[in-house]
Amino acid sequence: MKVRVASAGTGKTASLVLRYLELIADQTPLRRIAGVTFTRKAADELRVRVGQALEDVLNTGQHLGFAAELSSPSRAGFLEAQRELSGATISTIHGFMGQCLRLAAPLMHLDPDFSMLGDWEARTLFEEEWSSLRYLATDPAHPLHGIASEALTEPLLHLFSKRSLVENYQAAEGAANQTLLEVYQTLFAAYENRLGARWLSPSELERRALELTRRPKALERVLERVRVLLVDEYQDVNPLQGQFFEALEQGGLEIEVVGDPKQSIYAFRNADVAVFRKALREGLKQESLVHSYRHSTTLVRFLNRLTKALAKGGLGFGPGEAPEVQGVRSERGRLELHWVQGEVGLDALREQEAWVLAQRLRALSAQTDYSQMAVLVRSYASVPFLERAFEQAGVPYVLLQGRGYYERQEVRDLYHALRAALDPAGLSLAVWLRGPFGGLEPAAIDRILGAENPARSLAVEFPQVHSRLQQIQQQLRLRAPLELLKFVVREPLIAGQRYQDFLEPRARENVDALLFYFAARAPQQSLETLLERLELLSRQADAGDVPQSGEGVQILTIHRAKGLEWPLVAVFDLGRKSVHTQQPLYLCGFKVALPETPEYESFKAQVKALENEEIYRLLYVALSRARDTLLLSGSVHEDKTDGWAAVLDAVGLGPQGQPFDRPDYLHKTWPYKPLEPWVAKPLPEAAETSEWIHRQFEAEPFPPLFSPSALKRQESEPLPLPDPEEGEEIPGRARAIGTLVHYAIGQNWSGEDPQQLANLEAQEVMFPFGPDERESIMAEVQELLSHYQSLLGRELLWPRDQDYPEFAVALPLGSTVWQGVMDRLYRVGDQWYLEDYKTDQELKPERYHFQLGVYLEAIRQAWGIQPQVRLVYLRFKQVVALEKALLEAALAEASPGA
Repeated sequence: MKVRVASAGTGKTASLVLRYLELIADQTPLRRIAGVTFTRKAADELRVRVGQALEDVLNTGQHLGFAAELSSPSRAGFLEAQRELSGATISTIHGFMGQCLRLAAPLMHLDPDFSMLGDWEARTLFEEEWSSLRYLATDPAHPLHGIASEALTEPLLHLFSKRSLVENYQAAEGAANQTLLEVYQTLFAAYENRLGARWLSPSELERRALELTRRPKALERVLERVRVLLVDEYQDVNPLQGQFFEALEQGGLEIEVVGDPKQSIYAFRNADVAVFRKALREGLKQESLVHSYRHSTTLVRFLNRLTKALAKGGLGFGPGEAPEVQGVRSERGRLELHWVQGEVGLDALREQEAWVLAQRLRALSAQTDYSQMAVLVRSYASVPFLERAFEQAGVPYVLLQGRGYYERQEVRDLYHALRAALDPAGLSLAVWLRGPFGGLEPAAIDRILGAENPARSLAVEFPQVHSRLQQIQQQLRLRAPLELLKFVVREPLIAGQRYQDFLEPRARENVDALLFYFAARAPQQSLETLLERLELLSRQADAGDVPQSGEGVQILTIHRAKGLEWPLVAVFDLGRKSVHTQQPLYLCGFKVALPETPEYESFKAQVKALENEEIYRLLYVALSRARDTLLLSGSVHEDKTDGWAAVLDAVGLGPQGQPFDRPDYLHKTWPYKPLEPWVAKPLPEAAETSEWIHRQFEAEPFPPLFSPSALKRQESEPLPLPDPEEGEEIPGRARAIGTLVHYAIGQNWSGEDPQQLANLEAQEVMFPFGPDERESIMAEVQELLSHYQSLLGRELLWPRDQDYPEFAVALPLGSTVWQGVMDRLYRVGDQWYLEDYKTDQELKPERYHFQLGVYLEAIRQAWGIQPQVRLVYLRFKQVVALEKALLEAALAEASPGA
C-alpha cells in the first residue's frame, strides 16, 4: 500500500487528481480506477476536479504539474476517460463497499438490490430486539432467564455503537464481562436475522464487505472490475474499513492512500488513527506533501512551531506525521493571541473574552468582510457568550450548526406539549408544567406528579393551567397532527399570548422547520408515530439546527469546520478544560470490561489517554483553518492554565508569554475588568396577523395527478410493476392475472407460444407465488388469451388500418390531470374503436364509466375523433358497447365545474 502524508492546505485533492492523470497516461482506463473519499460532497468535488483536469489536458496538454504528449493513443485514452467520467467509481467508502457487494451479491447470499438503513434506524431495530429478548427471558425455561435485565441496556447499546471497531468482541477478565457478551451475541444474531438479505446498516455493510474479501470468487469479481484504488482522508477510516482495504491489497488490488494523521478527530464515529499509522509503518511511504497553498507566511511559521513542539512531546503526533511545511504564498498575514486573566470564575472571564473578540472582529472588518470570518469553538457551551457579545457589539453572525436540532428547547417544549396531551403524566407533563405553558415552580410540580391522579390535582390547584392542557386535548381529537401543532404554536394559550411570542427569531426558525417536518409526514403517520420519531432523532448528535438566514461571522464547532477554510478565523475559549465522559464499559483492543471488573480501570486510563491525544489533533485542525489571519483567545485563572492554553504556554505563546504588538503578531493579556451589565434587546413585537393566516383552504377532491382507474380500483384490474420499497402492495392473484393478460394482448401474443408463456411467467409480478400457484395462474392466463383470440376477426375487428395498443393519455380537468392507458385504440375503415379489456368475474360496466369517459374526452380533444367505446369481458367472451351519454355524465359528476 502506498501511503502519503498531506498536511492541511498542501493540495491533497490536487495530488489525487494528478494521480488520475498519471494512471490514465499509463493506459489504465478510468473505469478501472476507483476513487474513495469520506463524504458525498467530497466525492462530487473530486469528480468535478478530475473532469476539469481531463479538459485541460485535452485542450492544452497540461494541468498543474502534469504534462502529456498527446499522441494518438494517449489522446484516445484521455478522450475515453472523459466519456467514462459520469459513470466512474468515485464515491464514499460505504458507496464503494456497496458496489463491491452488489457485484458479488449472489455469492454473498445478498439481494443485489439491498437497501441501506441509517444508523438510528439500525439502533431502533436493535433496541426492539432487546425488548423482545427481555420479554422472552421472563420465561424460566429461557437460557437467559435472570440475566437479560434492564441493567444491561446501556452496555449493550454501547457495544452496538462500537461494532465498527472490532469484528468480534472478547471478554476481559471477570464473569460479568462474559455474561454481557453472551447476551450481546444472542441479541446481535437476532438483529442480523431481522436485517435478512435485503437490509444493511453502515456497520453491517462493513462487516459484509470484509467477509467478501475472504471468499475467493467474490473477491475475484471485484478485482476484475477495479485495478487501482485511491483512498482519500485515510486518517478517518475505522478498523473494519482498514481491514477491508488491507485485504483488497493482499488480494492483488493496487491501493494508494493519502491523509493527515494530525487531523484524525473522529474517534466518536469510530475512526482510529492507528489504522493510518499501521499503513505508514508497513506500507510504501511516498513523499509527503509539504507546500502549503493555504496559509500566509506568519501562519506557516506558527503551525510549524506548534506541530514541532507537539511531535517532540509525543502529544497527538507520531514520528513522520508532522513534516515541516513550506509556504507558497507571499502574503504576510497576522496572528493574534488574547488572554483574559483574573481570580473570578471562568464564566465571568469568558464574558470579557467574548467582548474582546467582538471588538477585534469589528476592527478587522475594515479589511475583511464579516462573511469571510469564522469563530470556532470546541463546545456549544461557549456559544452563548459569543452570541451576547456579538449582539451587544453589533457584529452580525450566523450560527451554522447549533446543538442538535431535535434537542433544542423550543422543539422539546412542543414535543412534551403534544406528549402530555396524549398522556398527562410522567416526564412530559413535568416539562410542560415547568415550561412556558405551565410556568409552575418545582415544588408545585412535585405535588401534582405525586398525586394519585395528576390531572385532577392540576385542575384543583391550578385550574387555568389545567384549562390550557384541556384545550390541547380537545383539539387532539379534532385535528390532524400538523393542525394540532399549529394550534399549540399559534393560539393564545398562555395568558393571552402565543407560544411563538416567547421565542427569539432563531427559535422561531426552528419551530417553522418543525412545522415543515410535520407537514411532510403528517398525512401518512399518526401523532404517536411522529412523536416517537422525534424522540429517536433527539438522540442523534448529527441532527443540527436549521441554518440561520443572512450573512455575518460564522460560528461553528471545530468538527464542523474540518475541510473548510476562511480568510480570518478566530478560536474562542482556549482555556476550556477537557472533560472525559464516563462510558458504561471500556474497550481495549478486542476486549470488553464492565465497571468493577479487574481490567476496567486500566482500560479506562488507556481510553482517556487516546482522547487526550485526539484533543491535540483537534487543536491543529482549528488552527489550520485560517488563510490569512488567526485570532486565538482564552480565559485563565491567575494561578492555573488549563486546556489548550497550557499547550500554547508550553511554546511561549500562552498567558505567560512575552507581549508583542507588530504588524504580523499581537500578543496581549487582558486583566479582568467587570463589564457593564448586558441588557438583551427586546424581542420584536409580533407582526400584525395577515388576513389570510387563518384562512382554511379546502382540499381538492383529487390529487394533482391521478389515475381514473384508481377512482374505483378493483381487485381484477392490472397493476404497474409493484415496488414494495415505495409502499406499493404486491398484487394478489386476480391482479397478477389481469396484469399478465393485458401485457400479452399489448404485445399481440397468443396463449400458445411456449416462449411467450415462459416470458410471461418470468415477470416480476409472479415472484410472490409458489410453483403450484404459478402453474394455476398461467393456466388461467392461457384460457383468457384463448378467449381473446376467439373474439378476433369477429366482434373485435381484424385486420386493422391503424392500431395503437397500450395508448397513454392525459386529460386536464379542473385541478387534476387524469392520466391512464387505453388498452386499445384502432381504426377499421372510417370507424375508430376504443376498447378496454377486463378479466372481471362479473359484468358491471357502470364501474368503468368515468374511466372510459376520461379516455373518450382525451382522444376527442387530442385527435378530434369520435370512437366507439367498448368493454371487452374476456371471461364471458362478451363485448359491451357503452353509450357516450353515460360516459359524459360520469365525467361531469366526478369533475364538477371542470
